[in-house]
Amino acid sequence: MPRTKPSPEQREKHNARRRAKRLADHRMRMATHAASEIVSWEWDGKRPVTPGRVIAKTAAMYGNYRQVRDRAITPAEAVAALDIVLNR
Repeated sequence: MPRTKPSPEQREKHNARRRAKRLADHRMRMATHAASEIVSWEWDGKRPVTPGRVIAKTAAMYGNYRQVRDRAITPAEAVAALDIVLNR
């Protein structure tokens, strides 16, 4: 059976899902980069690396990027980024 062409509404929903996924992936890459910078260069082993520090570092590094400027990195994203960096 041949595939039918998606309607404009279906195509728009599909594209919106793709944009949201791409934005989430990009934000996670930025948060992971900031977390790795903290762990690699600033962490002295005495003070814990907190999600708040990751959020602040991400804002400092990527503050002019639309993905961070419009909406700051969330604590859940910061925790996930720290988890990725610390469990490499």
